[in-house]
Parts: sequence; C-alpha cells; structure tokens
Amino acid sequence: MLSYRLVQKTKVLAGSGVIRQLPQLLEETGFCKPFLVFDQGLSETTIITCITDLLNKNNYPYTIYDRITPDPAANLVDDGATLFKKHSCDCIIAIGGGSTLDAAKGINIMCHNAGKILDFVGHEERMKPASSLICVPTTAGTGSELSDWIVITDLVKKEKHPINVSNSMCEYAILDPELTFDLPPQITAATGLDVFSHAFEAYTSLRSNIATDLICEKIMETVATYLPIAVKDGHNRKAREQMMIAASYGGWMLVDGIVHIGHCIAHEIGAAFHIPHGAACSYAFPAMVKHIAYADPDKIKYAGKFLGASFDGSETPDVIAQKTCDAYIHFRDNVVSLTPLSHYEPDLSKVNLSMAKTIVKDPLTSMTPVPVTLEDVMYMLYTIFV
Repeated sequence: MLSYRLVQKTKVLAGSGVIRQLPQLLEETGFCKPFLVFDQGLSETTIITCITDLLNKNNYPYTIYDRITPDPAANLVDDGATLFKKHSCDCIIAIGGGSTLDAAKGINIMCHNAGKILDFVGHEERMKPASSLICVPTTAGTGSELSDWIVITDLVKKEKHPINVSNSMCEYAILDPELTFDLPPQITAATGLDVFSHAFEAYTSLRSNIATDLICEKIMETVATYLPIAVKDGHNRKAREQMMIAASYGGWMLVDGIVHIGHCIAHEIGAAFHIPHGAACSYAFPAMVKHIAYADPDKIKYAGKFLGASFDGSETPDVIAQKTCDAYIHFRDNVVSLTPLSHYEPDLSKVNLSMAKTIVKDPLTSMTPVPVTLEDVMYMLYTIFV
C-alpha cells in the first residue's frame, strides 16, 4: 500500500481582503443556504457583520449557530447538525478560532452520518465522507482549516477526544489576515505558540519525512520572526499575513507529520484546568523536548537556533535540549509574554495517575520518537506543574 507523505485536499483562498470573494465562492460551488457557525464572542464584531452583509447583498439566506464555546462539547456538535438539517442548509461557513473550526468540522460530519459525534472516537473507519465546509479562521493558531483532526470534549467524562477526519476535512479555506487585526496580544501569543508546537512536533514525530521537514522548518522560522511583531502591533499587515499562512501550514503538517506527546499532554491539562489549547501546548513544550532529547538532537538544535539559542558543537543531546528549552522559555515568557501557568490556578490534585493513563492511551502518543511510559508522563507532568 502506498504511503503518501504530502497530501493537501483543501482549496485555499489567501490574502488581504479575500473574504470579499465569499459570494463568488458560493456561486461557483452551487451552495445556496449557508449555516454560519461561530461563538458569541464574535456575534457583535465587524467580522460577522462583514460576512452577513456580503450574504445579504448577494441574496443568500442563512442560519446562524453561535453557541460554540472553547473546547467544543460533543452536545454542541450534535445539536448543530440537528439545526442544520432542520433549516435545510447545504453548506457550513465556520468563522473563528480552533474551537469553532473543530466544532464545525464535527457538525459537518454529523450532517452526513447517523448517531453522535462521540460514536466516532476510535472508530473513524465508520465515518462516511462529508463535504460542503468552508472555514474562515480568525486566529493564526490551530490550522484546523487544513488539518485532518478535531478535538471534542466529553462533558460527562470531562475528557478531550481527538478524532481523525481525513475523509471529512474542510473543503474550502479563506485565509484573510485582516480578520486577525484586532486579536488581543495574549490570544495572538497563545495561538502563535501553538503554530510553533505543530511544526516542532511534526518535525520530530515518527511520521516526519523529507517532504514535511522543510515546511516545518520554515514555519518555525516564521513564528520566531513574526509572532513578536504581531503581538506588539496587531495591525502590522505583513506579520499577520505571515502568521496566518504559517498557522495553516502548521495545520497541514498535522496531516502528514502528526504531533505527539506535547499535544497529548496539552489536551488533558487544557481540559482539566480550562487552559487555552495553544497555551497548554506551550507549557508542555519544555518537558516534551527534554523527553525526546536523544531522538534527533540535530533537529532540536536547529529549532533552538530559530529561537536564539547558541551552540558551539560540543553539546551533548541533554545540553542541546536544555539550551533549546531555555531559549523557548525566554521567547514564550519574555518576548511574546504568554500568560503564566499560575494564572489558571490549577488544582494539582487533578495531576494524577488517571490523567497520565489517559495521556499514554492517546493514539498520538505513539508518534513520539522516544517510547512514552506511564512513569515518563508522570515525570513530565511533575516538571510542568512543580
């Protein structure tokens, strides 16, 4: 069986002002009645007004579903699909950050499949293909518009579940950096650090390959160069453009390179302590780097150089990992000034064996270049929180 190492199925419109091409996209695709998915935080923004004005002026009736919350819950996905069918919509326009795009991808799946979204956790082979999804990201972070994964929260079990949606990805993506101009600095920082995590983990995973490595290197370089500018001046067009493309390419690398233990830890601590996903990935980053220190020190060194680390060639893998971590922490805490972990006042009683077992069982953990044991995870969690 052939193993393709560079696949990208989504049709992409990119550049300042491309959101204004939305009516033309609907006309060319034959979609007539969009289902708009976003969160209430966007409800009164000019972003939504811009899109609804475009639809109104071009006589496209639409239905709004604005109930999406961070860490989208399974019931919101299932309820959205029910509403989509009730109003006989024929496409979904997802507007927002990673939570909204993930929820919309889940809704899209359930518009073409019976049952509940959580039925597909670990059973993705049962999923019938789903199309008709247009993603309009308003952050430069998750890259969900080009990725083949979603993360859905089970409110009953209080767990996050990654679900592979390789046959039900976003069909069209509209990447307009102008939609990110008013993102606050903290959201800009957290989502941008998520991009770096996507690239670094795909760069070092067991699925890394010659085709994806070059892209991952450029993504990391772009984040190191332009994220500080975007944090300082949200209306810097070039920085926003560069981060928007880097974020989408980072999502693409989730398809072909795949993330590993850093993201697996982030899923759990994010769900347990209501930490934004990008921030959770960033807090987990140093522990992850030290765990994989001996897997490919040259790659770790290369990533460290983007962040400003210096090497003289005599360093052991442990020292390379430490220097890279030191540079990363400085970049995270001092250059882009991410909110510290203590801000979330985590209940450390939740950092326990049960959490560690869930992380070990995460299918993405198997992509880590160094085997991960229960003891390894407990140690990584300890270093993050103590």
